[in-house]
Amino acid sequence: MRFFADRGQFPRPALTRRRHFTGATLMLRRRTTPLVDISPHPPHGAPGTVRTGMTARQIIIDTDPGQDDAVAILFALACPEALDVLGLTCVAGNVPLALTTRNARKICELAGRPDLPVFAGCDRPLGRALITAEHVHGRSGLDGPDLPEPTMPLAERHAVEFLIDTLRARPSGTVTLMPIGPLTNIATAF
Repeated sequence: MRFFADRGQFPRPALTRRRHFTGATLMLRRRTTPLVDISPHPPHGAPGTVRTGMTARQIIIDTDPGQDDAVAILFALACPEALDVLGLTCVAGNVPLALTTRNARKICELAGRPDLPVFAGCDRPLGRALITAEHVHGRSGLDGPDLPEPTMPLAERHAVEFLIDTLRARPSGTVTLMPIGPLTNIATAF
């Protein structure tokens, strides 16, 4: 969003438009340059058109799954033709680490992906005490929906080890880190 210095105000958002996305309709603000193209269709293609020659982007999601991150993870897992999720690395944030790892496994099972590795990472920030957001997300971080306890195991390695090993093993620029929680695991890895 650009700031118009001569008027001292932000421009008003343009009207919204509807976009179809794997069976759901998302409301997007009209922009001159899109930040991210989430459409599974070619730029000017009709709904139902199949992309050819597209390879899925390999990603690692670094997360502290509360309700907000759960939605983001479910969207990523619902798009295997666009996103190849290599693993979830969990960090303490919205709730303590034991709950974020449990929530991540619940989300994977809900999405039908019990094969996706979930790694436990850092249990507190680097320079201060942990401050959670249980007043927003509830005690579990996923208060509201009644999800069954996860049956899939937690991966044995530390999340930071997984990040380092995966990024070193793959060609440069082929894996995208998608941190949607505190950056403690990322800071520790680098």
